[in-house]
Amino acid sequence: MAEIIMPKMGDAMSEGKVVRWYKKAGDAVKKGEPVLEIETDKVNLDLEAEADGTLGDLAAKEGEVVQVGGLLAEILAPGEKGGARATSPASEKKEEPKKEERRATDRKDGVRHSTGEYGETFEMKGPRTDRTQSSKDNVVAMPKSGSDRRRSSPLARNLARELGVDLQSVEGSGPGGRIVAADIKGFSGGRATSPAGRGVSTRPAGEAARAPLGRAPELEAREIPLSAMRRTIAKRLAESTGPIPHFYLTVDYDVTNLLSMRQQLMDIEGAKISVNDFIVRAAALALRHHPNVNASWGAEAISQHGDVHIGIAVATPEGLITPVIRNADEKSVGEIAQEVRALAEKAKNRKLKPDEYQGSTFTISNLGAWGIEEFTAIINPPNSAILAAGAAESRAVVVNGQVVIRERMKITMSCDHRVIDGASGAEFLKTLRAYVEQPLRLVV
Repeated sequence: MAEIIMPKMGDAMSEGKVVRWYKKAGDAVKKGEPVLEIETDKVNLDLEAEADGTLGDLAAKEGEVVQVGGLLAEILAPGEKGGARATSPASEKKEEPKKEERRATDRKDGVRHSTGEYGETFEMKGPRTDRTQSSKDNVVAMPKSGSDRRRSSPLARNLARELGVDLQSVEGSGPGGRIVAADIKGFSGGRATSPAGRGVSTRPAGEAARAPLGRAPELEAREIPLSAMRRTIAKRLAESTGPIPHFYLTVDYDVTNLLSMRQQLMDIEGAKISVNDFIVRAAALALRHHPNVNASWGAEAISQHGDVHIGIAVATPEGLITPVIRNADEKSVGEIAQEVRALAEKAKNRKLKPDEYQGSTFTISNLGAWGIEEFTAIINPPNSAILAAGAAESRAVVVNGQVVIRERMKITMSCDHRVIDGASGAEFLKTLRAYVEQPLRLVV
């Protein structure tokens, strides 16, 4: 007899939710075949059978929350009967699963990240190696479900809900007819929209203001069940704004030279580089000069980190998540740009692994693409600071007694006053100014 249990996908995870079963009790299963989809606070996963056999009684229904290590189902060998242990999710104790029962985040241990688009390929180049990763490497044909519900990715389901698309009317282009986000966008004529305040903008900054709004849809009273990610976000924000004494420092940088260098790099290398990629590089180098900012508060001591790992706030349909650029101070602007795009794509498809969104030492949030000029951000524990970058815009300023047009950007740093004092925060922003306003420092 083999058991399917709720895996632990990160130190903070204590429970997960059953999204859907691909098999029903009594169905034959093969080792490595996806049996059900679960939702954690950060990602959705397909759990695979670890042995051949027959699926026993389901210990948790779709939509139920189960503690880590809790029994989800049993796989019975010929002649075996189920009921080896209690199956009620409520009766599961909050305890660590036995070592041999724990699941890792790759298919070798029976857990496969399958929440985004199957068959999508992205390139992620690091400072020392060039490698191409493809989600095709981990694809196994999805099993046919006993229900008449169409198989689809979570991202596709989110888009369908927002656009009012009936999944039964969409032809899937993924493996085994699985519906992916591209199918929803194609069916709706590409009019993909995002939830207000949480989605991802698909238009250049400023275009939304010029575009006709059209007739507003009718409002509908409804309740949206909390996802595991939204619960975690709410918990972490409460942990941040309550115990952490925030204070804010705002600066106004001249980014004229930075924008010029960005355009030159894109023309020469043909690479896609955003202003934020320069800010990430600049902040990482500035942190080298200010280890007191690259630090965390502890009960007995303040920990200054020996590495610079920058978290990048990424908006997804489910909420905000912060993929991490590790050792960002050792990477070029181009390398940071490639890694940010790859991680952002995985974040939006809920494919991130725990080591890709945990362990940041500093965080950056940028709302410039939405035309936001200035804002404050909430510190992401255990970081002691977060940068909030606004849009770069042309403004009239006085330079050497003359009124000229320059490109300016406002940046606000939220600081943990237990770790960072006003003067030390100001010194960090002064160093950051040198890198931002003299961008040649970022490429030499």
